[in-house]
Amino acid sequence: MSGHSKWAKIKRQKGANDARKGMLFTRLARDIAMAASEGGGDPDMNFTLRLAIEKGKEANMPKDNIERAVKKGAGGAGEGKLARISYEAYAKDGSALIVDCTTDNTNRTVTEVKRILEGRGAKFAQQGSVKWQFEEKGLIVVVPKKFKTSEKFNKEPELIDIDKESLSLDLMGIEGVEDVSEESSEGIDLIEVLTSKSNFKKVHEAIVDLGVKIESAELIKTAKDKVDLGVEDKAQVVELIEALEENDDVDSVWSNVS
Repeated sequence: MSGHSKWAKIKRQKGANDARKGMLFTRLARDIAMAASEGGGDPDMNFTLRLAIEKGKEANMPKDNIERAVKKGAGGAGEGKLARISYEAYAKDGSALIVDCTTDNTNRTVTEVKRILEGRGAKFAQQGSVKWQFEEKGLIVVVPKKFKTSEKFNKEPELIDIDKESLSLDLMGIEGVEDVSEESSEGIDLIEVLTSKSNFKKVHEAIVDLGVKIESAELIKTAKDKVDLGVEDKAQVVELIEALEENDDVDSVWSNVS
């Protein structure tokens, strides 16, 4: 459960109807604008912006939408300026949540998040009482496929399958990598690479140099200690997380439930 992420949310929404895709593009545009606002509009100089743009491209977001979002964010202050905010909460039996949001109206967001929490038996926690239980990590999800040519950014680059175990060994050999695990999502083989926040950019660049397909790359929050819940209680926490993630202002929900 602690693995709930923006990447997972985007993947779940990819097959949605046009209206849902519109909502996805809105969220992606918001992430791009926020990254440009915080670090400038040049993706070569702003690693966070580069990752946000790559997510937009992966979701088939139109180029014009991406460019508008970058310009909006790089324009600085103004009406509807976006802000990042995190809420801490407690759910079943001391299970802890962090709710990361991006919003242009903090009053609206806090009201909606509180309504969702209280409607499912959870409540806000005192600021700082939950945050210390988590640490930020870099998560890079790799597909065991390699670009056949160096032209990685073609509209439809040609990919070839490579041995997953051999790739995992190569990834483990990269300086700064803390853990490598082989996963599967909807029948697709994936390799998850975990690194510290400080080594995230360096490791990402090293993986790019390997010429393999990167499915996603983002900062996540992982719980230092996990909480075990019964089947029924865990199901209720999952429903709470999904309800929070449905809110347009919510980017990610992190949990310490195992």
